[in-house]
Amino acid sequence: MGNEKKITLISLYIYTFIRGAGRASYMFLYPLFLISIGYSTKDLGLIATIASALIIVILPIIGHLVDLGWAIEVLFLSGLSLSLALIIPVIYPSFYSLIISYALNMLSLYLWSPSRNKIIGAIIPQILLGRVYSLFVILFNSSRTITPFILGRLTETFGYEYLMIWMGIFSFAGTFIVYLILVLRQNMFSRAPIGKADVINSYKAMLAFDKSVIAIIIFALIDSFAWRLWFPLLNAYLKEYRRFTDPIIGDYNTVIGLSMLVTSYFAGVITDRIKPIKSLIVYELIGAVGILLINLPHPYIHLSALLIGFSIAFWVSAYNTLITVMYGVEKIGRLRVLTDSVRNISSIPAPQIGGYLMSINPLITFTISALLMSIAIIPLRKIRVKTS
Repeated sequence: MGNEKKITLISLYIYTFIRGAGRASYMFLYPLFLISIGYSTKDLGLIATIASALIIVILPIIGHLVDLGWAIEVLFLSGLSLSLALIIPVIYPSFYSLIISYALNMLSLYLWSPSRNKIIGAIIPQILLGRVYSLFVILFNSSRTITPFILGRLTETFGYEYLMIWMGIFSFAGTFIVYLILVLRQNMFSRAPIGKADVINSYKAMLAFDKSVIAIIIFALIDSFAWRLWFPLLNAYLKEYRRFTDPIIGDYNTVIGLSMLVTSYFAGVITDRIKPIKSLIVYELIGAVGILLINLPHPYIHLSALLIGFSIAFWVSAYNTLITVMYGVEKIGRLRVLTDSVRNISSIPAPQIGGYLMSINPLITFTISALLMSIAIIPLRKIRVKTS
């Protein structure tokens, strides 16, 4: 690997570590902040649903920009979106700003994946992709693991608002520095000019795939709906329904991150050996069991956190590897955004439905989710990938 590629990889590693802290801060603080200003878990479900509907409109444009060579700029926008997501609801604590904040949080996630995958696919050979993606998980979770543990013990002293502001500033500072490193020292992609027709072309390009993509679309639809029935609501559920304190909620999130940290490289090695489709099947089964254990009493509920973290580690490695190799690096932006769009469409009603079912009985939400994850395995067997 040349020096320029090493600099790119190291810069992405640094960005991933910073992103882990920012992302963990948002996922931990935002639901608790929302509960503290008078909203409920059911309200969070509605907010997440509206935000998902807003994001779906711009996802195809993201993939097209990545494939036009603007991956580094899209990566920067990912960090900026996360920073604003943390800061905006504190400055303007209204229902509309809460929606905008959640939409920016989701946008950050969807901007990150195709841009990161585009860069990695250009510099890393296919045979090493599983392990490389797992190293990203390790770095992400190194900061993600400790962040909620610390924040859970700082909320009573500093409050949610203060911590959200400063974590937003920290995220932006790190993002800006890494962006400068990438722009000033790398010239990886030739950037095609962006015209008015690109908006329309982005939707056409996203859908310009053969029938073999249908299997992964079906998987993405079912899997995303199953997870988003409860995952965006998890910390609010622990606060409102289980009456856990902030330190306990922080510990639960830390166990998830720690499980991902310990198992992620192992998951990457398995992905490279048994291939991403079989790894995704393992992930679905482990995740389904973990979801069913969420209703265990404290401290046994941490067993569910262990299994959920393990399943996410498998997903990150296997899913990113699968998307990278299915149609090659040249179409990775469009394929990733296609699957992300599908996942987002199916997840638009999921949080609101999950929040409503939780208001009846949380067990209903978790049982339906586990059942759907088991069903999602079926289309995976129809997927075929290219080999190098």
